[in-house]
Amino acid sequence: MSDPVFIRQSKRLLKRTSKLFGIEIHRIKAVAEDSLQELRVQSPVEHNSQANMATFYSDPKLVKRCLTSSQLQFFNDVIEILPKKGIDYNGKSIADAGCGTGHLLLSIRNRFNPSALTGMEYVDSAIEIALKTVPDAEFHLFDIYEGVEKQFDIVFCLEVLEHLLYPQRAFKNLLSMLNAHGTLLITVPDGRKDTFLGHINYWSPESWRVFVKSNCDGFDAETGPVGENADLFAIISRK
Repeated sequence: MSDPVFIRQSKRLLKRTSKLFGIEIHRIKAVAEDSLQELRVQSPVEHNSQANMATFYSDPKLVKRCLTSSQLQFFNDVIEILPKKGIDYNGKSIADAGCGTGHLLLSIRNRFNPSALTGMEYVDSAIEIALKTVPDAEFHLFDIYEGVEKQFDIVFCLEVLEHLLYPQRAFKNLLSMLNAHGTLLITVPDGRKDTFLGHINYWSPESWRVFVKSNCDGFDAETGPVGENADLFAIISRK
């Protein structure tokens, strides 16, 4: 059996000797559990099913793991895009299609004075969380393939289209939610960096630009990077 005292002393000696030659030794942490979760995705279609999403949002531990400081910062990075383009949130009706926990809407409410906030999700368990996050917002069950009749000044759809089998159908429904002077802001991961096995679509900056431009005839469109991970955005406005 190995002597633990001898092992500790040997490690200290090895570190001291290595530093004499300008070499530092660091312990490598184990692979994060979140990464292992990604490896266990057997089918992206099943992963993105309504039943699986309902299960996800019903587990407080899983939801909490997603609400990292970097995720909350991402919401703030996205919010800052439109004001830089001269688009004001104050007095506007704002919707978040695929609102998840509602934290994007919360960030907007905390910084601006919109006339109305609406969140849409396709599972009840997500809406239950969002209602607690932003009690004064309005929330609805929502199928992105069917869209809604109501129109808004500003519509967000963050990190949703990469999960869909038919993103073109969803894209056109999102456009139909814009009023006469409305603006749509979509984000997706950069497909060149995205390694999550639960995603169905992986757009590069170039293919994302082509996808957006080819699906929004009659609209002005702009694409670019956003956030510390350089996710991709698209801003689409009626001409």
